[in-house]
Amino acid sequence: MNAKLEIVAFEQPEIIEAFKVKGGTKALFDRVSENARSVVFDMGVKKDRESLKSFAYSLARIKTTVDNHGKELVSGIKQQAALIDADRKFWRDSMELLQDEIRKPLTDFEQAEKDRVAKHEEAIQFIKNHAPTPDATALKLKGDIEFLENLSIGPQYEEYEEQAKLAKFETLETLRKVLVEREKYEAEQAELERLRIAEQQRIQQERDAQIAREAAEKATREAEEKARFEAERVEREKREAQQREARLKAEKEAAELRAAQAAENERKRIEAEQFAQAEAARKAEEARLANAEHRKQICGEALKGLTDLGVSADQGKAILNAINKGLVPHVSIKF
Repeated sequence: MNAKLEIVAFEQPEIIEAFKVKGGTKALFDRVSENARSVVFDMGVKKDRESLKSFAYSLARIKTTVDNHGKELVSGIKQQAALIDADRKFWRDSMELLQDEIRKPLTDFEQAEKDRVAKHEEAIQFIKNHAPTPDATALKLKGDIEFLENLSIGPQYEEYEEQAKLAKFETLETLRKVLVEREKYEAEQAELERLRIAEQQRIQQERDAQIAREAAEKATREAEEKARFEAERVEREKREAQQREARLKAEKEAAELRAAQAAENERKRIEAEQFAQAEAARKAEEARLANAEHRKQICGEALKGLTDLGVSADQGKAILNAINKGLVPHVSIKF
């Protein structure tokens, strides 16, 4: 700090007088700002940073004091309300800008400090992020170890240098320990894989030998089967030829027998037909004769009835003949 730190103080009458004229608070602000801007703080010195924080707070108190007096005047002097409110706003805005202006070095320093701390914390976390994952391979672990071993940690880490070194040491220790276990595991897995491949090759060789044996056996069976099929085919064809010859002979004999049987059946049919025709003619003749005899008897009985009534035989025959011919209405003979 290269100037005397003094905070301008205003008495109540002075504040009241300032609010009585247009722009009266500007004169107060000019005095405060001139005093505030005359003081320079060194952000590299902790005492100056604390002083600037207190100084900025005092500015806030001055802003509130003057604003509150103006607020009281507004409530008591309504005719000057608009004027005072305008001055109050100017005062508040100007004082806030002045407060931000005066405090800016400290604000900038605090933000820079936050950024600096965040940068170091991120760098340390970056180191810790190289810790091994459950599925990390030996090659990945070796790469992380080599990277951290070549990572330089020095004054660039400032007060975080020891934390960074500790994070590097602990991460490297974990990586080296896990690397030993991982290399052992991968060696065991490689041996298991070698044994698995050897077993697969043995099984494949046995399978190939078995396939060769089965192929040879199959070829032998197929040759034997082919010879058997050929012998059976010759025998079958011979038997079929014999059966075919016998069938043709039987079919010929059966055809001759059927022809003879058909001729006999035709002869019998003709005889039966002739007999049936003769029998039908005989029965028809018998029926005709029987009918004629029956009609003759009926007519004779009818004629007798007429002659019994005194009609002559010729007249009676004429009457019956006329009835039979339908010449007498409503009269018929029941035979």
